[in-house]
Amino acid sequence: MTTRHLKEFADLYGKGFRPYQGEILPGVYEELRCRDPKKAYWICKWPILYCFGCGERCTPKSSQGFQVMLPEPAGGKRRPAFALTPTEMLRAKSFLRADEAAYCLSVSPRKVYAMAAEGKLVAHVDKPFRVTVESVREEMNRIDI
Repeated sequence: MTTRHLKEFADLYGKGFRPYQGEILPGVYEELRCRDPKKAYWICKWPILYCFGCGERCTPKSSQGFQVMLPEPAGGKRRPAFALTPTEMLRAKSFLRADEAAYCLSVSPRKVYAMAAEGKLVAHVDKPFRVTVESVREEMNRIDI
């Protein structure tokens, strides 16, 4: 990457563009007539995308063929990432804190407290607040068909 490319990348990063992490359908590369899709490195500020894989700086006319990217939280603050996946977490522990249960269920910690109050999750009697892995697993498997 040349200095010019680095400056261009830094400028776009400063404007809110971030590395694209989603899936891309092969038809996108065919439409762009990309010579080497393996070199593609996309950055995006959804729905605007730029490829930094070669000197052509491809920009598709639409985001069709790209997996939708969710916006980053305001202020760049992210929820704390856990080292374990939800499945691994359920296997490794007997009780989960509210933030861990929220991570497994893809809800907010406040929703976990509400679910425990409603009886959907089984909370431990003693403090600090914890819910059983079994109740979280049951809630994860509950689907509306």
